[in-house]
Amino acid sequence: MSHGLGAPTLGIMDGDDHPTPTPTRLWFALLRRLGQGLAGRRISVRDTAATVVSLHGKPDGLGWSFGRARDVHVVLRDVTAPELEAQELVVECDSLVIGPTITATGVRVTATMSPAALAAYGDDAEASPQVDVVDGELRSPWLPGIELVLRADVTGDDLRFTPTAVITPLGRWSSWGVLPGGSAPSPDLPGGLRITDIATTENAVVVRSEIDHWSASQADRPRLRELLDAASDPAA
Repeated sequence: MSHGLGAPTLGIMDGDDHPTPTPTRLWFALLRRLGQGLAGRRISVRDTAATVVSLHGKPDGLGWSFGRARDVHVVLRDVTAPELEAQELVVECDSLVIGPTITATGVRVTATMSPAALAAYGDDAEASPQVDVVDGELRSPWLPGIELVLRADVTGDDLRFTPTAVITPLGRWSSWGVLPGGSAPSPDLPGGLRITDIATTENAVVVRSEIDHWSASQADRPRLRELLDAASDPAA
């Protein structure tokens, strides 16, 4: 493991394991302080950038194992990358190993993004409903001057949009189950993630996704290592 990789790999760790030997606990306390120093830092490498909000984890096993952690929790904001644009990105995993390969298990990702950013993952061959978020509701144009208020559900490999109300120039009415619904294929997210839930904030979509086992692709590994090196650079 290179010197540049070692610092950020350990700097994200946080937590407390009482059985850890005393010398390891001293290293752990130092590295935890380094991890806290990342909060608020804007990290940028090539075509990828994000602002670090927090990074936490616990040492894996009874002792400290370099490059291994469990119960990892990472929060980033203003994420821009070819694969993703998100206002906020929360990544959790049961275990993380950073070595010749970068792997994680029990991965859960929550991304807060614009409807347009989510729609970018859609299948070009399949028509997707035009959806926006207004006052915390999913809305889609139906007829000129008329909008449908939609509820989004994940059903197997599809996203199901069910109208719950209709908004017209004359007012708003409940749908009573008579308005047309629709569906769209669930987007293929980076790393094989699959959508498990969709919710909304005041003006954005909150997408939750999971995968049991994730491994960095050959193309992603150099960029991930550059991001780790940038996070550990005290001059950044």
